[in-house]
Amino acid sequence: MILGIDLGTTKTAAVLYDPATPAESRAESAVHHAALPAAPGRAEQDMETLVESVRKLLNRFSVAKLAGVEAVGLTGQMHSILLRNETECSPVITWQDRRASEAGELKLLQTASGLPLADGFGGTTLGFLRRSGELARWRHAATPAGFLAMRLTGKSRAGIDPSFAASWGIYDRTSSGWNRAALAALGIPEQLLPAPCPFGTLVGRTAGFAPLPDGIPVFTPLGDNQASIAGSSEDPEREVFVTIGTGAQLSIVLTAAEAAAAPAAPGVELRPYPGNRLLAVTAPLCGGRAWSWLGKSVNGFLSALGLPPFPENELLDRLDVLASEAAPESGIRVAPSFLGERSTPERRGSIGGITLDNFTLPNLAAALADGIVRQLAEPMPPELLRSRRRIAGSGNALRLCASLRARLEEQLELPLEIRETNEEAAAGAAKYAHSCLKSKP
Repeated sequence: MILGIDLGTTKTAAVLYDPATPAESRAESAVHHAALPAAPGRAEQDMETLVESVRKLLNRFSVAKLAGVEAVGLTGQMHSILLRNETECSPVITWQDRRASEAGELKLLQTASGLPLADGFGGTTLGFLRRSGELARWRHAATPAGFLAMRLTGKSRAGIDPSFAASWGIYDRTSSGWNRAALAALGIPEQLLPAPCPFGTLVGRTAGFAPLPDGIPVFTPLGDNQASIAGSSEDPEREVFVTIGTGAQLSIVLTAAEAAAAPAAPGVELRPYPGNRLLAVTAPLCGGRAWSWLGKSVNGFLSALGLPPFPENELLDRLDVLASEAAPESGIRVAPSFLGERSTPERRGSIGGITLDNFTLPNLAAALADGIVRQLAEPMPPELLRSRRRIAGSGNALRLCASLRARLEEQLELPLEIRETNEEAAAGAAKYAHSCLKSKP
């Protein structure tokens, strides 16, 4: 058995993966309730609550099953960061944090570093803390999954693989190390950062983390975007991977040759992927949350009129039906940048093309579904899509919303397959750890 653990933004998941009979694998998950009260614009979590949530999940598995674990793979929320010194640990500052732009500091950090830093990136957080004088007290930085690797193995430091390092925004893919010019410009000491290491590096072996037995190899965590693809892919270089949950991501695995020939495209991020490959990714901040916004808005209108609101799930299902029944071209266009975008946090959502006749709820719902998919698909260069044969879909919003699925197939002109892998990221971390185990002498 291989154990995969995912420290997500809202929940923790664990998968006991059986390489011989994957269908017999078992997944467990639970909301971790690690969020801390924070000032507006800030997003923080308690690391000890995250660690304890892992213990609770592991206790759902039998002692006999855990005794058969041969390796541990880890993943979790990317971009997030926490800091430690000899006596204390900071809260996790998550990818949802907007303190830099709220304080008017984000453009200064971008200009100083020469990098497209965004709110919530680890490098942005470190640069902001340096400018505010809060960084000097800390000695070590880590990702939440990296901290968990240290707790599992008893190590005081753990390396960071390219997927997580790149998500901090201050990594140099060419040198496979930190961007020292950017660190100097931002005033971030390199010794504060975890050492970059290759994919699949062994952190150590489990030690004193009950209920896991001691002596199990633990590998460096893999980013959750990459882990989700590893958990759901059947033919990674011929598929388009789309997840629409609270947020949204569209990812394409590029071979080294494809990556070298890929044109630069605004809104497309290139992320490291195991096997000397890259991921081309579009990642708008609003996915399923934009669809939820429409439901809340409708209920808000009803309440303002003194009418009873609909149950949320029933209303969202009804809006999905209305969107599917709407005229194909109403003229309404929705840009669902309700939370801004990573590169342009000041951007906001908009509704355009309204006439005296077309502003109906079915047309609005259909235009919103189209806008959610358009924000994912439009930035991706068409030449990167030509060799793809199907869409591998995941995420609750995509699973539950037929209008989103229809728009996705229409815009990409590819068939969609919803992958039913339980806890894709945790399963991918386990599959990845299995491949690392097999590659070791």
